[in-house]
Amino acid sequence: MRGFGILVLIVGIVVVIVALGMDVSVSSGMGRVNNLGLMADRQNYTMLGGLIAIAGLLMLIFGRRKSVKNEDIAAIWEAKDTRPCPFCAEPIRRAAIKCKHCGSDVEPEQPARLSHGWTVRIPSKPGGEFERAEGLVREAGYPLLPADGAVLIVGFFEDRDEAKSVQKELAFKYALHGDIYYPQPGS
Repeated sequence: MRGFGILVLIVGIVVVIVALGMDVSVSSGMGRVNNLGLMADRQNYTMLGGLIAIAGLLMLIFGRRKSVKNEDIAAIWEAKDTRPCPFCAEPIRRAAIKCKHCGSDVEPEQPARLSHGWTVRIPSKPGGEFERAEGLVREAGYPLLPADGAVLIVGFFEDRDEAKSVQKELAFKYALHGDIYYPQPGS
């Protein structure tokens, strides 16, 4: 939106400059005289260019992109890793063995492993690089599937957005770059 606002602002300024440079006089038998019709046209173009420039300026000021903060991403991941306590119904982590709210002992809950869905495929060279990549993914706590040759397969994930966020985290935190893939059942 900001880029379009800059374009509209520039167009508005150009229209104003062209309008102010218009010649509003015409030649007559006694020299040059101002033409009321051309003066009105110049006034209209000046106002139109001014309105376009103001609209562009407003788009530039208020058209900022909404950015997602790291705290928001962490809150989303934390919300997916919680469950209600069976005794007090307060949110606790799935792997918790004791409720931090009521102090009750609870059984840790392991998330159900998906049998199909979105994956992140990370190609790497066989040997040390592959083992390093596998160790980093395990350290990050993501599920690993059996490797496809020298391709590390991270997943399965329920939806594409979850796989995309894992792909971004692996790329930014660990410099592991891969592609999102959805294998068809039976392939």
